[in-house]
Amino acid sequence: MIIALPFIKAENVLAEVRRIATESTQDLIFLDHAQDRGVQRGISARQVLNVLKNGERTSEYEWDTKIEDGWKLTLQRVTAGGKVTVAVKLVKRKSVSCLVVTVY
Repeated sequence: MIIALPFIKAENVLAEVRRIATESTQDLIFLDHAQDRGVQRGISARQVLNVLKNGERTSEYEWDTKIEDGWKLTLQRVTAGGKVTVAVKLVKRKSVSCLVVTVY
């Protein structure tokens, strides 16, 4: 059994999410579930970016090994008049990518 170690320290995860949302949006990937929930709940990609760039962390950093190894966290912010929460997972692919898992 191979144990995967985190590719980035927990204390650097939020800064990396913000960097991707600001400078490297090609590494920001909206999963189908997040896209569906955004449409269903009237949350735009622009609102999600606002939350990722400026939101407050509302969960602990959690190393998750389901499907892809990576750090999970949630961020929240009032944007466009409503409170929006975004769950993301930071994973290592060709480069470090931020998966938007769901929005609510």
